[in-house]
Amino acid sequence: MKQTALFFLLFSMFLIGACSSDDASSADGDSPADGDGETATDGDGEAPDGDQPDGDTENGENGEDTDKDEEPVLNLSPTVPERPADPLADSGVTSCPLYRESVCDGGVQKTCAVYDTVEESFVDTPDALLNRVFLYDRWHDLYTSPNGLTAERVFNQDIAGNMPEEEWGAPEKFAGWAGAGDAAIWTGAALVSDIYRYLVTGTDSDYGRMTDRLKALLRDFEVTGIPGYLARHHYLVLDEGGPNSDEIMIEYGLDNRDNRDNPIENPGDIEGLPAMYFDGVPDGQGGAVTGVPYWNGHPSIDQYSGPMTAFPLIFNLLKEEDADLKEKIVTHMTCYLKRLKRLEIINLQENPEALQEITEYFAGANMNLDPDDIDFLDMDTLVVYYLAGFNQANAEDYDRSCPDGIEMEASRIVDAADSGFMLEMLKLSRDLDTDSGKPANPTVIDHFYIANIRGGDASHLMHLAMIAYYLTGEEQYKNFLFDELIGNLRAPEVALTMMAFRLPDFCFRYYGDHITYGTHWQMVSMMEEGALKDTMRRVMKEEIWEKALYNHKSAKFNTMYASVMPENDEYRATAIEQVRAQLRDFGGNDGVMNAPRRTYPLDRGAVIASFPAGTEVRCPTEEERTICEDGGDLFGIPLEQSSISYDCDGRAGECEMADEKCVEGIASDGLPPSLRNYSDFMWQRSPFSIGANHAAQGRKQSPGRDLTEPYWMARYYGYIQEGAGQVLAWKEEGACR
Repeated sequence: MKQTALFFLLFSMFLIGACSSDDASSADGDSPADGDGETATDGDGEAPDGDQPDGDTENGENGEDTDKDEEPVLNLSPTVPERPADPLADSGVTSCPLYRESVCDGGVQKTCAVYDTVEESFVDTPDALLNRVFLYDRWHDLYTSPNGLTAERVFNQDIAGNMPEEEWGAPEKFAGWAGAGDAAIWTGAALVSDIYRYLVTGTDSDYGRMTDRLKALLRDFEVTGIPGYLARHHYLVLDEGGPNSDEIMIEYGLDNRDNRDNPIENPGDIEGLPAMYFDGVPDGQGGAVTGVPYWNGHPSIDQYSGPMTAFPLIFNLLKEEDADLKEKIVTHMTCYLKRLKRLEIINLQENPEALQEITEYFAGANMNLDPDDIDFLDMDTLVVYYLAGFNQANAEDYDRSCPDGIEMEASRIVDAADSGFMLEMLKLSRDLDTDSGKPANPTVIDHFYIANIRGGDASHLMHLAMIAYYLTGEEQYKNFLFDELIGNLRAPEVALTMMAFRLPDFCFRYYGDHITYGTHWQMVSMMEEGALKDTMRRVMKEEIWEKALYNHKSAKFNTMYASVMPENDEYRATAIEQVRAQLRDFGGNDGVMNAPRRTYPLDRGAVIASFPAGTEVRCPTEEERTICEDGGDLFGIPLEQSSISYDCDGRAGECEMADEKCVEGIASDGLPPSLRNYSDFMWQRSPFSIGANHAAQGRKQSPGRDLTEPYWMARYYGYIQEGAGQVLAWKEEGACR
């Protein structure tokens, strides 16, 4: 194998994202080709107008610097300006957090019901969508939130869609949890949902519910014992055959731990860990079985996107008595940024064969650069910020302190012109290999951001710098943003290529969009008006909407899009209408709207027959099929492939190709929720997939944050008016004993 060939095989690991699936229910995604759909490079070409903003309107009309010596200005406003007033204050009515909960309090039977603060009376028939959202919030809090984390509930028997809650929610039907490895991102989504519910209702109970979720997400940092280092989840390890409980996450067998699992070293020092971690799990015979508390590591970018989206939102909402929570947010967000190591691959221009190969590879039909995008051929240095992984191979030596500052000089350099180049690339390849089944590697890399070549990464790093500056006001974060990211690495221009490299819909992995657009939206929403915000809005419009999500009909993205775009934006009204339609159609997927979504089969023919007007079966072109199945190559070395063809068998909506093989057709537009397959979170999965096969009926249940998060956001921004002024409060039903 030629030296340059191996180099670009490894280089492609960066471009395509050296990541792996960590959970059967949800693959991880740090990958642009399979995730955030991005590729860009550094360059010395002319920047388009407004692409090198300094974040302040003192710039010239098109964003160019009018005075190079002036101090750049970064005006950040809180995403949520102030806490809402409690509408039940001094009303004599008391709020409650859990819909339909019933308690006997002081001889009075009380039920948590919908109360209209305008009419000052309880609502006999709540709005249908509001009622469903309160039910989904209830089911999440009771059945898919072990110790405050978010996961999918797994049953030990089939569950029909019309089975009453008191039956399916019984502990004896509980088998375990799915998606535990993604608990950090989904707890972040749950926290965003809880934040916006509190912003809509303003009640004390919803404030407490929100802060409880925040504490749960913060514990995912605290269990690691490393400031800024996030656990995917934490759990208790019991001996094989031990008892089960749906109150916590449990795994069995200490010998079954892999290189991502680490014991919680001082569990007694962490507030809020479940009592079962210390007292044991009830064995059903009056005793308890003790275990060892663990945390699951190797966090990915998508796991960090949970707190990165939620923490800036909640920061200004916290009351004085919760100042300690604010301090923890500051600590973990700033320490995470400062913990990132800098790696540089230099002198790429001295490898002309490599440049030619990379040009031919990225000049393919699936490359969608705009005429004014930067020229990646000018790149000479690849700048990578990466999180060095913690595991039992480096536990004794790992620096657990919070670094003093951001690493500005590379601590690891790979020189393409050096005689030891191949050896260094092989070492890097080993560190990027994150297979959980292999022995722990002391120099493993958890995840990375390539600031000057991947659009989503550029956005993430700018967002991180803004969060740190917003939380602290420290100049080092503003300098990192303006001098390094914007000035040297041209991050806004890179962000404007976010969706330039994107696989066809037939083989694209949709979770990467969700990883990127949420934090990008959060960044845009926290900036005051100026050239930098205008550029980031361009990314939302030209890259994420026009090149990617224009036909996904994603209630979450559309809500975010509409909330940061000007009222005269040409897509905003359409986005809002789609939000309303999608949320109103969102319900149980076994024929009962007011039921959780579970793994029920969905017949392809029936879905196609129920397509909305204007939606058709879409077949791939031969070129799209080739891109998916051949995957392209670098120096003849094949890149990732995805087989989408099969021997034709007459299934509904199949597409016959030129070689008489078939490919399953997909929907031409994003389907309504009633026709979409089960997923852990609908808006990160394919909106076009038709039908699903599940041998067992309803044995896995979604946490339902894909309904509640966009709903409460849409309520806050005024896109849904029904249920305005209605909150949860205790309704007295009569005497009890």
